[in-house]
Order: sequence, then C-alpha cells, then structure tokens
Amino acid sequence: MLVNIRLHKIIKTRMMLVFMLSGFFTALSAQTLTLEQCIDTALLYNRNIRLSEQDINMAAVKNREAWSSLLPKLNAMADYRYYTDLPYQLMPASAFGGPAGTYKEVQFGVPQNLNANLQFAVPLFNAAALSAIKNTKTAAELAEIQKIKTDEEVVIEVTNVYYNAQILLNQLIFLDSNIINTSKLVQTVTLLYQQQVAKSTDVDRLKLQLEQVTTQRITVFSQHQQVLNTLKFLIGKSISDSISVSPGENSLVGEIFQPRVTTEMQLIDKKLELDYAALRGIKNSRLPTLSAYGVYGTTGFGTTGSNSFFNLHPIGYVGAQLSVPIFNGWSTKQKIAGKKIEIEKTAIQRELITEKASLELINAEKQYTLASSNIEVAQSQIELAKKIYSNTLLQNRQGIATITDVLLADNALREAQQGYIVAMVNLRRAELEYKRVTGNLLSTNINKR
Repeated sequence: MLVNIRLHKIIKTRMMLVFMLSGFFTALSAQTLTLEQCIDTALLYNRNIRLSEQDINMAAVKNREAWSSLLPKLNAMADYRYYTDLPYQLMPASAFGGPAGTYKEVQFGVPQNLNANLQFAVPLFNAAALSAIKNTKTAAELAEIQKIKTDEEVVIEVTNVYYNAQILLNQLIFLDSNIINTSKLVQTVTLLYQQQVAKSTDVDRLKLQLEQVTTQRITVFSQHQQVLNTLKFLIGKSISDSISVSPGENSLVGEIFQPRVTTEMQLIDKKLELDYAALRGIKNSRLPTLSAYGVYGTTGFGTTGSNSFFNLHPIGYVGAQLSVPIFNGWSTKQKIAGKKIEIEKTAIQRELITEKASLELINAEKQYTLASSNIEVAQSQIELAKKIYSNTLLQNRQGIATITDVLLADNALREAQQGYIVAMVNLRRAELEYKRVTGNLLSTNINKR
C-alpha cells in the first residue's frame, strides 16, 4: 500500500513537470503580441466591426436611394386590348334626326386596341423627398458614430481579455518561482530530516505545500489558455494559432487623459438631430408636390374578319401634375404628436447621459489615482516580502529560524504576490474605465507604450 502511494506521487509529480515543460515550450514558440497589436488586429478582423461597416454601407445606399427619388424617371408602357364586346356610348337622338331629349346607344371603336408609350416624368417640387434625403444623410452619420461605438466596445473587450491573460501570466510566473523555492526547501529539509535535525512533519508540510502550489499552477495555466483562446477569437485569429501576451507591459501609471466628447454623447446628439429631421419630414408631407411629365408613343386600332386591318397612329403630349393633400384622417397630426414625444424622451436621455458622464468622470479619476498608488505599494511589499523570505532561509540554515518561520515567510510572500495581482486587476480596470469616460479608447497617442 505504501509503495502504491509513493508510486502515485511519483507519477503525479512527473505529469506535473511534463505539463509545466510543455506549457513552457509552447510559450517559447508562440507569437508574443502587445495590447496595441491585438487592438489593431481586432479593428481589422473582428466580426462585430465588419457588421457595423456593413451598416455604414447600407446607410449610404439608403441615402443614394433617397436622392434617386428626385431624378427624372422614364417608363415604357404597353397595353393591348381585344374587346369581345365594344363599350357603349349614349348619343343624343337629335344628332341623328330623332326627338330632342332622348338618347341612343352607340358602339364606338374597333375590337383591337394597342397603346405603346414612353413616359418621362421630372419632379419639380417634393418636400417629403427632400426631407427623406436629409434623414438618410443623418442616419448615415449616425451609422458612422455607431461604428466608432462598436470599435470602442471591441477595444474594451479585447483589452479586458488581454489584461486577464497578463494577470494570469504573472500568476504563473509567481507560481513557478514559488514551486522552485518550495522544491529547494523540500530538498533541504529532507536532507536535514535524514540527518535527524528536522522533523518528518516538517517535510510532509512542505511536500503538501509544494503539491498545492503545483496543482494551483496547473489550474491557472488552464485558465490562461482559455483566455488566450478567447483573445484569438476576438482579434480574428484561428484557434489553432499560438499566441502569448507580454507579461511586462505596464499600465500608464500617472497618465493624464484629456477629456473628449464621448461616443455615447455623440450618439444621443445625432439621435436627437435625426428625430428633428424626421419631424420636419412628417410636417413636409402636408405640402403639395409638383411634377412635369411628357408622353410619346403610338396607338393602334384594328378589326378582325374578312375586312381586317390594323393601323398605328402617333400620340404625344406634355403636362404637369399638382398633388395637394387635403385630409387624411388626422394621421399626420398624430404622427407629429408621437414624434414630439420621442424628441422629448431623447432630450431627457441626453440630460441623463450628461449627468452620468460627469459622475463617472469624477469616480474614474479617483479610482485611477487610488489604483496607481496601490500598485506601487504592492510592488514595494513584494520586494520586502522577498527580502524577508531570503533572510529567513539564511537564518534557517544558520539554525536561528525554524521551518515554521520559513513557512510563515513563504505565506507572507505569496500574500504579497496575491496583493500585487489584486492591485494590478484594479489598476487595469481603473485605467480602462478612465479611458472610456474621457473618450480616449481609440486614441493612438494614449495607447502607445
């Protein structure tokens, strides 16, 4: 039974070492990408961005479609009729010598009728069409701002995932250092135990700690690979590609971000402009429309039977058409009332966004300042914990400090490392939020490291 337990531990230790070495060689062969490289790649290949580009293209097509309503139109029309019963007309009987005040049914025409014409129409005044052009232009501008908003959302998502990968990578670096230190300590205490200087419980406690750290390292490594896969998906790379992140890419501690008009504010302003343009369009629908047109073609008449014939005669005329809306059941009035309510809602939303932006800016500045200060404290605590751990090891070799003192120093070092990870997470989040509320997510100057 004891042999099986030892064999199991040996196999497990070897599997852990193989796992760590495979991860090490994978990291060496992987392409290391900076945050800016990931963002640039995502802005080119992310599918959400490509979808927003299609929205811009669609908005441009809609604008050209609205413009086309003011262009001249040319239509070809053909109409052939064969009357099985010719239509009747009433003629005054007096025209044929009959009594006045009476009428006689008369059939006019021939059975076969053909009309083949070209109609040319030119819009002269159409206020509704002009409003539609203005609306589609504003909608196209709104689509461009929405594209910028999508870019920012992708930047936030890629940055968050990249930061998560960085944090996990730093955890792996800490864990690898802890595994090396604990392994050396296990060997030292085992040697002391063999010399009957240390206790067997000291060796077991250190072995347990080594196994716990190694298991934690395997878990963190798996999480790191999952985050890298998510990053590859976001930037448009194949899952089979091998990439890594830079562990030493620091945040811009102490950087001052100049506030700009945020995309959210630009969107609500453009939405308000679009609502006003739509209101003008509804009002303009009550105005008359005027167009000129011309028709040129031929008309054919013919009969069937023994004396059949079919003769063609030219026809042409020009004219103007005026259409004046008079009453449509108050439909336009209700549409105007509804659009005014939408404008009021948009105005309230704008006030809400403005107040929210001011509050978020104040909070982001404080949080960023605090996080920048905490990361420096966390770094100094790690250096101090390393110094304490090294001195404790030296004192242990000199017989001054016990194994318990070494374990306490090791735990203090790991707590300092964990504190640094927490401080890094807070700094990353604060930096990203500070960029967002100041409108600097897409600023290339700020993103430079």
